[in-house]
Amino acid sequence: MLNLYSINRQNGFTLIEVLVSLGILAVMSVMSYQAVEVVLGANERSRTDLAEDVKLQRAWQIIGRDLLHMRPRRFADGLGQVEDAYLTNPSEFGVRFSRGGGPMVRSNPSGVRRVDYKINSDQQLQRTSWAITESPRLSDGNTFTLIGGVKNVVFEHLSRSGYSKGWPPINQPLSKYALPRMIRVTIILENERETSRLFPGVVRD
Repeated sequence: MLNLYSINRQNGFTLIEVLVSLGILAVMSVMSYQAVEVVLGANERSRTDLAEDVKLQRAWQIIGRDLLHMRPRRFADGLGQVEDAYLTNPSEFGVRFSRGGGPMVRSNPSGVRRVDYKINSDQQLQRTSWAITESPRLSDGNTFTLIGGVKNVVFEHLSRSGYSKGWPPINQPLSKYALPRMIRVTIILENERETSRLFPGVVRD
């Protein structure tokens, strides 16, 4: 009888052993939860980065098509002024130029459109276009957002004297129909990500 009692005591767990086991289990549970949280966070960041990449690539495709179809065509702005074929805003980012290659319809038989790029108050890069026969006074044009979270966009233009951010370049006499020989575009996002592309222009200076 005494021997059986001794064997039962040896096969059981003491209170200290149970508490230690529960403590180890709690630590392992916390570590497992943190590991799962890290994996889920990494997956979420990957999805966000992928979505950003898709939007950025789409933006580059649109910008590239516009610049490759530039035309030496001036534009009557409907306010009594005639804009140069290509010009920039000297005070903040803004680029406006004439673009060909569009559909030739009755309201715009040449297929040429006026394209404007700017960053709006929500830090979004926006593209607005008008038919060359339209007036910004009478039409808001077609506007859509290329990408959000934009800190800055820089257009650098190559002419005979080198690169300049503004167009037409300062102290360089150019025709009103002049277009940059080459354009380097840099997009800087609010997360400090920066990408650049170089586009051939039209020699018309």
